[in-house]
Amino acid sequence: MRLAWVFLALAITTEVIGLTVMKAASSGGGAWGYAVMYVSIALSYVFLAKAVKKISVGVAYAIWEGSGIALITLVSVFVFNHVLSNQEMIGLMMAVGGIILVNAGEVHEEEELEVADDRV
Repeated sequence: MRLAWVFLALAITTEVIGLTVMKAASSGGGAWGYAVMYVSIALSYVFLAKAVKKISVGVAYAIWEGSGIALITLVSVFVFNHVLSNQEMIGLMMAVGGIILVNAGEVHEEEELEVADDRV
């Protein structure tokens, strides 16, 4: 199960790299920038597919997408000097709160084993 979370973290990381390079490539990064972008985004989906073998699709996708949004927003603020409006800040806080709630609601394999052991 831990390996699935590693794959999910890799999916998030490669998504953020791909989207960051997308911004740079669209501003004159050339063919190499687009190649890195396509490979990073493709790898992100490969890692996500590996993660959903053990993590439910809804939970994995919510964490992948929500974390990606939060991280790429931070990159845009600190790397590309984007200034967040109050509305964007509230939306970002809601996304992070949603990720926390979705993850907290996930029944983990260890919990399922404990419940099964209690029934026997």
